[in-house]
Amino acid sequence: MNAPFRFTTCRAGSEPVLKRDIASHFAGELTPAFMKPQFITWKVRSPGFSPPRTLSTFARVSGTSLGLCKTITEVVDHARKLTSKPVRLHVFPRLTNEDGVEAAEWQRIDAIEAEITRELQQAGVQLETRLPYAHGDLILDVIVGETAAEPLFLGHHEHQNGSHTHPGGLPRISLPKDVPSRAWLKLEQALAWRGWDQLDLRGQTALDLGCAPGGATFALLQRGMNVLGVDTGEMDERVLQLAKAQCVRFDHWRTAAGRINLTALPQEPALLLCDINLAPPEVLPQVARIQEAVQARRLILTIKLNTPALEDRAHEFIDAIRDWAPAPVFATQLAANRREICVCAG
Repeated sequence: MNAPFRFTTCRAGSEPVLKRDIASHFAGELTPAFMKPQFITWKVRSPGFSPPRTLSTFARVSGTSLGLCKTITEVVDHARKLTSKPVRLHVFPRLTNEDGVEAAEWQRIDAIEAEITRELQQAGVQLETRLPYAHGDLILDVIVGETAAEPLFLGHHEHQNGSHTHPGGLPRISLPKDVPSRAWLKLEQALAWRGWDQLDLRGQTALDLGCAPGGATFALLQRGMNVLGVDTGEMDERVLQLAKAQCVRFDHWRTAAGRINLTALPQEPALLLCDINLAPPEVLPQVARIQEAVQARRLILTIKLNTPALEDRAHEFIDAIRDWAPAPVFATQLAANRREICVCAG
């Protein structure tokens, strides 16, 4: 028998679009139940209805609810009843800052995780820690509130291709003070989500559309990549200084993406980025045109959804990207995203 509740976590401010998105796809089958900032549970209305493992692009994590636990002993009791197979333990905070979870908060989370791990092992629950993750791995989600007095929320989900492997979809990356823009953090989180942060990209070429003032370009240069940036805006001086210090190449074409001379672009770059602050109907045709010319092996696209109408068309834009991007194509709303989603392809 299917569990009667599902849970979702999301970025601060995405609760309304998450509710609309789930309502549009599961009208009458899932209804909002318990809600807190960045967290919503859903009641399954029909006994025979089985929701998909991923409920929404705007849900960073989604799964089956096991309810609130006042003590770690309750968490362990639920885990013992859940399965006899090994489980992966994900412990993460419910409330997250868009510029990264602070180190002190991770220390608090780590202490709780260590205690849960110890009690699970004493109870004979097998914990899976081997990498990489495998499709179907069972993950026990423990979501921690703001204070020690707040009960722990417990749920579980199965890992699948395109899912986050960092607990809560929260890689331990924070926005440094000395980078040109927040695009640095969005790129690093996208790389971590797809596991591309483990690639050796030194000496390879990236094409960065909408590069100014240079946050993402800065991150790529730090990784030893050569970067061709396209933007009508000016680049932060630190980008030029870093390229020189790293002995890598940075070229800046001060033009709009729609006016690029396609024949002058590098062929088969390792990475094509786009973070242009225009609506998807304006941007995506230009990216498709450029991708057709260069055949980049991997894409990281930040899709701006600055109005409710655009948010409600997110699936349409993702499907359009699948028509011309290298497979597989996955979409999520990163912790660092604002009114936008990240689409990775390749």
